[in-house]
Amino acid sequence: MFGASFQPVASGSTSVSKGAGLSPDVMDHVPPSRHSERLARLERTIQHELVPRLMTSHRVGPVSPAMLSAATRVLSERDVAAFVAAVRSQHEGHSAEFIRAVLDEGATVEAVYLDLLAPSARRLGALWDADECDFVEVTVALGRMQRLLRDLSQVFLAEAGQSEPVGNVLLTCVPGEQHTLGIIMVGEFLLRDGWRVLVGAPWSDSDLPSMVAADWYDVIGFSVGTENRLAVLRRDIRRLKSASKNPNVQVMVGGQLFADHPELADQVGAQAIAADARSAPVVARSLLAAARVSTAGRLPPEGLAEHGQFREALRRD
Repeated sequence: MFGASFQPVASGSTSVSKGAGLSPDVMDHVPPSRHSERLARLERTIQHELVPRLMTSHRVGPVSPAMLSAATRVLSERDVAAFVAAVRSQHEGHSAEFIRAVLDEGATVEAVYLDLLAPSARRLGALWDADECDFVEVTVALGRMQRLLRDLSQVFLAEAGQSEPVGNVLLTCVPGEQHTLGIIMVGEFLLRDGWRVLVGAPWSDSDLPSMVAADWYDVIGFSVGTENRLAVLRRDIRRLKSASKNPNVQVMVGGQLFADHPELADQVGAQAIAADARSAPVVARSLLAAARVSTAGRLPPEGLAEHGQFREALRRD
């Protein structure tokens, strides 16, 4: 949708000049302590604001974490509220314009994912729970956010450069879950880490067992939004482990429910919890050794086969 407009806009040349009344003669009459204080303040401004912004805008050489932090646009609760208003508006373009603006101001794509899209999705859920918006409005808003996420995908993946292949992962939810924004975001972080990823919601109860029986997956990731879906999740994990082509397939789960009650992961048969999209690659890698234990000569094949049964599928080869 946006193409090159997501790239940071290079700022014009910046100079530091003496203000009115700061001629050498006047500076000679400034007390030494105040003179030193002004010079120190100017040095801090150049080091912590001007230089990092210039380096970020013009992409000149490596930028230290401290400098990068100084140059990055921080996203706040006010930004989340404004973005939710934009994504709920009648004009679809408002949300895209908001994203473009914060990126031009120095926000990273990762920050947009984690500090804007994710909390905005939670805010929409809270509005729905409070009957301040209906199901149709939430669905339309989340659909817009999902399209924005996909439009940002190439920029997000390019930020990390080339990654060595890691393993194969299937990200999904239990049948009946309506929104997949969260698992698509997790998929983006895993893709950037080098995983082969298939993301999608199953059409029916039979889809997931068929998928894992046909192709090798090291890790299966589930997202569950509410506690009343836990019984279905427990059943699906048991069925998938039984049907899986990989006899040692590992399961990780995510969502606010597991963040608040980590003991539930063991109860449903999962091996690990991914607290958020950023931590998902680390958690998945921690499961890889157990997933790759050789059994009866069955070793993981190269790559993933194409699948047509998943809707909202995100494939990267």
